Amino acid sequence: MKYDAVIIGSGIGGYPAASYLASRGLKVAVIEEHLVGGECTNYGCVPSKALYHIAESVKAIEKIGGRAEYNWTNMLEWAKGIVSEAKRGIEYLLKSKGVDIYYGKGVVKNPREVKVVLEGEVIELKANKVLLAVGTDPADLPNMRFDKQGIISNREALYLSEKPERIIIIGGGVVGVELANIYSALGIDATIIEVMEHILPFTDKDIALAVKMHLSNRGVKVLEKTTAIRAEKLSNGKYCVELSTGERLEVDKVVVAVGRKPKTNDIGLEAIGVGVDEKGFIKVDERLETNIAGIHAAGDVVGGPLLAHKALLESISAAMYIAGEEGFKVNYRLIPLTIFSGLEVSSVGLTERELQRMNIKYVRVKVPLSFLSAVKIKGHRNAFAKVLLNEAFNEVYGIHIVAPSASEVISAYMPLYLGKVAFKEASHTPYPHLTVSESLRDLAEYIVGEPVHFLKK
Repeated sequence: MKYDAVIIGSGIGGYPAASYLASRGLKVAVIEEHLVGGECTNYGCVPSKALYHIAESVKAIEKIGGRAEYNWTNMLEWAKGIVSEAKRGIEYLLKSKGVDIYYGKGVVKNPREVKVVLEGEVIELKANKVLLAVGTDPADLPNMRFDKQGIISNREALYLSEKPERIIIIGGGVVGVELANIYSALGIDATIIEVMEHILPFTDKDIALAVKMHLSNRGVKVLEKTTAIRAEKLSNGKYCVELSTGERLEVDKVVVAVGRKPKTNDIGLEAIGVGVDEKGFIKVDERLETNIAGIHAAGDVVGGPLLAHKALLESISAAMYIAGEEGFKVNYRLIPLTIFSGLEVSSVGLTERELQRMNIKYVRVKVPLSFLSAVKIKGHRNAFAKVLLNEAFNEVYGIHIVAPSASEVISAYMPLYLGKVAFKEASHTPYPHLTVSESLRDLAEYIVGEPVHFLKK
């Protein structure tokens, strides 16, 4: 079978490209080794946010002295239903546009041929262009190998058939923090082990501290500058985790959340000479093309911020170049980070640490957001907004929101970062009340020297 484009991987780095190309009349095939929708739909964004919604609902009821009762099995079945619906939507979209879906492992035979391997059977596809969107797998540790029973990744962690009593999370990054927040809200004793100085080590310390305080208030134990030495399965089916502090913790599950590794082994890259970096991520140029003409790559497999919204843009950009159009170059400085942790975090641009490392002089404007009724209702005391500016106050280096609904609020702040709106203009913009987004007007008023809700300094 001959195609204009063959895409290996149906996750958010792959299916948008397939949809785009098919809508332009190209004959397109997608190869999926596991589940349509990839990591985001089946193991990441969708199921985690479904459980997050339930977890925050439980905490909302408890806040007024109530007690929320739920059935663990029913909750998981509901979350699985959301995932299935999302997956079916992607399948329907692709099939409705005439995209052929092949199930099996995609292997690049040469720049114009791709094999689909499934249970010993091989189907050969010819392709004018190839897009590699194979994604990543969870990474484990030499002393903490996945057994998919007690030592698990995020994939198993979101589908536990029985509710555990105690759980330990190795790694205080985004996945670790989000899981700890969900587990604790659902009444599970959760502990985070982070080897670095503080959790969320890629953020500024004030952000990490605010999230740590939030988690601690929810009962999460956060152990920083600590290493998990080993995990031993006990006769009772539980696991004993030994820490560098000498402490030994007995838990039901050990979640290893220390990062991701690209799925670039055994897909034919070495045979045809596709360049990868020292960690195995595929190297691409600004057109998302590899060093082999006609072979593009997008999504987590090319590295950078491993975020779904970044992968989607790369997928569409790559598709435009594959279609012979002038695609857009993804501006990675504009990719917002979001952490769904109750007291959410969302950032775009540079951190203070990065500015200091780059020897760039900057001004920090940081305002509390706990005075906002929208924040009070959700009960988060440590909320704030921080904007990093040049000394002339006419260029924004970074924006950092720590507040409930920050994942939504950052969209209101983006025009400020893009230079599309000035502080004076923002100070006169009627952002909806009651929302956390109206904090932008308060921040702008403060910066231009006309604060309504803050004392002028």
